[in-house]
Formats: sequence, structure tokens, C-alpha cells
Amino acid sequence: MTFFSPSLFKIEFRRRFIGLLIWSLALGASMYLVVILFPMVQDMYAAMPPEFAAIMEQFGGLPTNGLEYFSTEGGMMFQLFGALYVALEGFNIITRDERERTVESIFALPLSRTQLFVTKYASVVTNILLFSLINYGFSLIGFIQIGEDINMGDFTLFFALTTLMFLVIATLSLSLASYLKVGVKSGIAIAIPFPLYILYIISTMTSNEILKNLKYITPFTFADPVGIFKADYELPWLNLIIFVLLAVSGFISAMICFKRRDILI
Repeated sequence: MTFFSPSLFKIEFRRRFIGLLIWSLALGASMYLVVILFPMVQDMYAAMPPEFAAIMEQFGGLPTNGLEYFSTEGGMMFQLFGALYVALEGFNIITRDERERTVESIFALPLSRTQLFVTKYASVVTNILLFSLINYGFSLIGFIQIGEDINMGDFTLFFALTTLMFLVIATLSLSLASYLKVGVKSGIAIAIPFPLYILYIISTMTSNEILKNLKYITPFTFADPVGIFKADYELPWLNLIIFVLLAVSGFISAMICFKRRDILI
């Protein structure tokens, strides 16, 4: 038995396409704008007061090149808004049909619930990959336009790890939706990425050793843009493995719950 339905995948992809387009173009245009402003921002950094420069030290110091600038001005913005988008996408795997009153029609299709779940999840994974690829393209075009020579390996690694982080958050959001009652609004999905992002920010800004350890309980750590664009970057494998395993566990538990979920609304 196949676990994937191409016809349902096309339906699900079309249903999510407008949202994908809006989020991708809006954030991609913002990323492009951030990048092309780099030459002007360089002059601003040169005239920056010492007090503000001290604050910037918490985020890796004043940028000395395009990628270091991108890490704080573009990369962190991409991760925050991207995480909100994918959290909603993951949550809607379960709740969209219930909210739009199409759940009975979907379950009436000659497909098993496993096929429905896997195909819906595949459509979200595809959207996340396209979302990241579009933003990668917008950012790269910006660097090309201003003539900034960048390390393509580090640039690509950042987007690859961020995409993996997006997949983790989407899957955790999916798992949350599977445990909630029918009728819960999708806005609750931001309860996953937003607090995790706040913990990540706190861990980078503090000098307290205990608070610094908060970075180990958020997936934003293994995709840290400031760290990735430094020469001495080391991938936090333990943090990465823990959250990948959590996502796998969340996927399995969500599929089990989906197969048992009451379709009546």
C-alpha cells in the first residue's frame, strides 16, 4: 500500500499556494531590501555611539562584512517570521479541514487516514522548502546587486539549517494540533515558535551562565545565524539531534492521533 496520494497532494498544494506566495514574496522582498541597504548601513556603523556598539557585542559585535551584517539584520528576521509561518502551516494540517467544514469530504475520499496524513504533511514540507528557496534567491540577488563577495558555503548552510529548523517547528506545531480539541483557532500555533525564539534571544544577550544555557532548549540554536557566519563555528550536534528526535516523535504521535480523530464537528 502506498502512503502518498499524488492527486490529494495537488489539491493540498493548490490550497496552500496563495499563502505560500504571500509569505514568500513579502519576506523575500524584505530580505532583499535589507541586503541592498548594507553599503549605507556600513556608514551608519562607522558613526555609531560606543553605547550602541556595546549592545551589538551581544549579537556578535559590529559587522565587518556582508554576511555578518546579514546574520543580525536579515537572518534573524527571516527565522522569526518564517517560524511563525511554518507553525501555522503545520497546525493547519489537522485543523484546516475542520475549520472550513470540509473534513467529512476529505475523509470520504478512497484513501486511508495514513495516506491523508502523509500526503498533507508532504505538501507542507514542499511549501517550506519552496519558502526557504525563494528567500534564499531574493537574498542572493541582493548580494549580487551590491557586488558583495560572500562565502556561499556559509550562506547556503544557514538556509539549510534554518529550513531544517522550520521543519522541526512545523512538526511540533502539527503535534500540538493533534492533541487539541476540534475548533481551536490556528493562532495558538505561535505558542511554539515565539517563546522558543524569546529564549534564544535571552540566551544570546545575557552574561549569566544559567540563562546562557537556555539556548540548549530551543531549535533556533542549531541555526544561529550569528554563529554560522563566524569562522570558528561549530554545529551544536546535541541540540540538533534532540530536536530532530522530538520532531520525529511528534510526527508519529500526531499520525496516531489523526487516525483516531473524530471527524464530527
